[in-house]
Amino acid sequence: MDNKTKTMDSVDHTFKLADFLARLNYDQLPREVIEQAKRSVLNALGCGLGSCHASPATKAIKALLSSNTTTQTNEECTILGHRERTSFDTAVMVNGISITTADYDDTHLRTVIHPSGTPLAALLSWAEMHPMSGKDFILAFVAGLETQCAVGNALGPSHYKDGWHITGTTGHFAAAAAISKAMKLDSAQFAAALGHASTMAGGLRAMFGVDSKTLHMGRGAQNGILAARLAAQGFGSCTRPIESWLKLVSTTVDESRVSALAEEGGKSWQILENTFKPYPCGIVIHPLIDGCLEAHRYFSQDAVAAGGKEPFHMKLASIEAVVNPQCVRLCSVRHPQTQLQTIFSLYHGCAVGLVHGAAGPAEFSDEVAAQDATVRAVRDKINVTTDDKVRDDEAYLTFKYKPAQGAGLAEKSFHVEHATGSVARPMTIEQLEKKFSDQAAPVIGAQKTKAVIESCWKLEDTEDIVHLARLLVP
Repeated sequence: MDNKTKTMDSVDHTFKLADFLARLNYDQLPREVIEQAKRSVLNALGCGLGSCHASPATKAIKALLSSNTTTQTNEECTILGHRERTSFDTAVMVNGISITTADYDDTHLRTVIHPSGTPLAALLSWAEMHPMSGKDFILAFVAGLETQCAVGNALGPSHYKDGWHITGTTGHFAAAAAISKAMKLDSAQFAAALGHASTMAGGLRAMFGVDSKTLHMGRGAQNGILAARLAAQGFGSCTRPIESWLKLVSTTVDESRVSALAEEGGKSWQILENTFKPYPCGIVIHPLIDGCLEAHRYFSQDAVAAGGKEPFHMKLASIEAVVNPQCVRLCSVRHPQTQLQTIFSLYHGCAVGLVHGAAGPAEFSDEVAAQDATVRAVRDKINVTTDDKVRDDEAYLTFKYKPAQGAGLAEKSFHVEHATGSVARPMTIEQLEKKFSDQAAPVIGAQKTKAVIESCWKLEDTEDIVHLARLLVP
């Protein structure tokens, strides 16, 4: 057995977690957990609306709605950003795909999991079929998110390093827990649902940059619902299922992390470590983008002072970047050709920040990826080294360039200690609302956008979540 793997074979951590969550009630949730849950829901809904007409979502809708089966023609549930309604199963899949397409969704930094999309996709459609109050919705959502992060914490770093997509694999557990809570399953049923999720969980990092990656969240939501439904009917599973799965897919397992929330009596809420992205790309790129945006501002002012004759990037010789190894491991595409590939390109993130002074959805588009010659030229000038001592949310950048006067090269360095959107520098409420509005308003209009924001901030007062779902269409 790997010496990095910690086991406690006599303890059923799966059941401990299931028992804690099955017994958990809304009044036991700390106020800060409730508020963070509402922020997480708003952020994920915005991401879903922002990508609802993007290529992966439209391909999925076309494929799934072309079926002639009765189950696919039922107009039961909302498709984010579309007037058409569809079957429960199809809505869950398509909404999951939309939420994750732009990689603009939230991130639990310790595990690099995007934890809101899978339980939200499952719960949103479930609530349209089964009346659910805002308080019950928040409670089920928190149960799903906490389960996903608990499993992610237990996996340790090797799971991701070895090629598994941790959001894809752990999302099955999140949806299973969320729907188990929504169905008010007892402890044994809840544990069985997590067992069913463990035998379906999958997702490969090899799919990064292609449509299949977006399938992970949609399929995880569907499988989690199936797991809970089976458990509700007495469909049995083994004991310690999460522990068995962990040992198959990781060599750095700490089983005790599965039930840490239960062991600590609800004191280590992982949702409080959830963060929201200011840029639609891998979060490990964000400190680099912050540094390049700062450089853009600095050198633009310098150019104005010098008469503004030549853009700074024309004088640029090189950018020397120092980052955490995770950044290179996940986001090393030098010249992306599509929006899906820009998500995993630290070079693209640096280049658009420096050239355009912006790094929003417009800069991470198919057009900029493939056709912006200036951005491409800057990508080629970026040299990256890694240092384990540099945090995931930190970066060092040195710009070497030809000065206005004199020979040789001048240098200017920037240190981003904590990226925007990190735990240390979280996005403000105003920033979250603007991020949501920028994505939602072009799809559902300004009036509904405002109504969704207001509904999310008052989610605990909602009598039936179906009212929120009906706002999410044009």
